[in-house]
Amino acid sequence: MTTYPYLYTDVQPYRPFFSLVLPMLALLAVLAGGLALYFLFVRRPNTFQGAAARLHDFFNFRTFFTDRLLRMMYAVTAVGLTVYSLFLLFTHFFAAFLVFVLGNLAARLAFEFAMLLLGLCRDVRELNRKTAPPAEPQSAAAQPGPAPHADEPEPPQAPLP
Repeated sequence: MTTYPYLYTDVQPYRPFFSLVLPMLALLAVLAGGLALYFLFVRRPNTFQGAAARLHDFFNFRTFFTDRLLRMMYAVTAVGLTVYSLFLLFTHFFAAFLVFVLGNLAARLAFEFAMLLLGLCRDVRELNRKTAPPAEPQSAAAQPGPAPHADEPEPPQAPLP
């Protein structure tokens, strides 16, 4: 007769604390934290200084970190492709050459396109910031009357003295 090192009857009891209570507490903590950040930083004008001012700008999307992140990701991608092509060099020379040249070229083009979109976004934001708000509408007395219809004759003009 064979013996098994484990028993089928050794079942862990159902623990509702871990499956019901903790997810609810986590959801409440996320909601409370989100509301606190919203009311502390997003809704209020930036009257903070130092780290709180940077945090306010971060939550209001006044500073972008995507530019630095994309540059770092490009460097990691370029190094990864180069190292992979060196490993591939021992098995497939032509594939290693293609990965080294075309892979790095494709990565550069993709990251330049992403940087171009970010630059475009930055320029549009700067233009929006520099343009003046729209002018107030004129009062009813200063507005000209409706244009005459084409079938109506124009009123005669008084001769100039």
